[in-house]
Amino acid sequence: MLRRTRLLSGSAGVLAAGAMLASGVAAADTIKIGVIGPLTGPAANSGISMRQAYELVAQEVNEEGGLNIGGEQVQVELIFEDSASRPEVGVSAAQKLLTRDQVDLLVGDTIASSVTLALMEVAPSFNKFMMSGQPVSIEIANKIKTDPERFANFWKSSFNSDAYADTLHGTVSWLMESGDLDAGNKSVAFIVEDTDYGISNYEYTAPLFEEEGWTTQMETVALGHADFYPQLSKLRNDEPDVVVSIFTSVNSGIALVKQIEEQGLEALHLAVYYPIRSEFLEGAGEAAEGLLWTPLMFDPVNNEEHKEFSDYMNESIGVAAGGDHAQGYCQMGMLLDNIERAGTVEPEALSAAFADTDFSCVIARYVYDTEIHTPKVGAEYLPVPMAQIQDGSSFAVWPHTTATSEFQPQN
Repeated sequence: MLRRTRLLSGSAGVLAAGAMLASGVAAADTIKIGVIGPLTGPAANSGISMRQAYELVAQEVNEEGGLNIGGEQVQVELIFEDSASRPEVGVSAAQKLLTRDQVDLLVGDTIASSVTLALMEVAPSFNKFMMSGQPVSIEIANKIKTDPERFANFWKSSFNSDAYADTLHGTVSWLMESGDLDAGNKSVAFIVEDTDYGISNYEYTAPLFEEEGWTTQMETVALGHADFYPQLSKLRNDEPDVVVSIFTSVNSGIALVKQIEEQGLEALHLAVYYPIRSEFLEGAGEAAEGLLWTPLMFDPVNNEEHKEFSDYMNESIGVAAGGDHAQGYCQMGMLLDNIERAGTVEPEALSAAFADTDFSCVIARYVYDTEIHTPKVGAEYLPVPMAQIQDGSSFAVWPHTTATSEFQPQN
């Protein structure tokens, strides 16, 4: 998985490349892929990490001679544009890539669900294939399911937000059954960023608790928000048993866990996404100790294959790999593998290759639910485990099939 010969060998199905070779690709010596993601703004760290991983995969493939398209070797060119996590900026970037740069297909947004939902309305009018990166809002899949003809050539490369909901609810239920959580008030409070990502995660998680008699409340904050004292003051009065925080901005997460420690809020704290960033632990320090978070998809401390990948990234580009790097590396590898199997960038043929995907990479095995164009979730596919920070490192604690440590009570 660290070289092209392994990276592009994971798919089970083989399509007739020569029969579906598009004339545009046959005549060209380059496949242009436009990539849209946050390179500035509050989610820039993740967007830049995704760019680094995408670029490394393209570099590997090109150094090996390029993609084999109908017997011809074709180089891969990535053209990046900044979305700044703003839908209108992302749409403008897509229009530039599709008209001025004349890219063959789009990847976007690499991080923001709200940008992806806007981009989905652009690509079909240009008859181009499009894939998203990390966005998980289930509204993306719902659009595909509602209008399968219009979005036939749009595919997600990450799971849906309801997977987070199952992990959050499942972890809390497990802790109550084991006696590690005494939820006398049966109350859960959500602090989420005011984006499609944050809101959709809340909307799919809250009903799972409410069906079991829990009360729920939600406080929304702007993307990149860092002053949580008003929200924490309210929560100290409400005394929830569980607090769930959902941010894509690592700075928001660092600020929240520090302020929770300062204010002495006594509630089980579960976080979504932001601890995936390597700089979170450095910024949060001891305030992060005991924090539960999801998804720990990349664990170089306890997983030898993940450690090998992290070392490889460090040797290749001089940075220690994080979860964003691992996801980006696998996503671009899967995309290029599917292009090679399809033998074309023609949207319908490339979509057929995606439907037939069985691609194994460092963090997951990618197989699609073809009704909603979303990777399957589970221990054998794309896992979404709950982790806990213990002694400055993250360990999977739920479910038991992926656990590398036992849960430790939060102080």
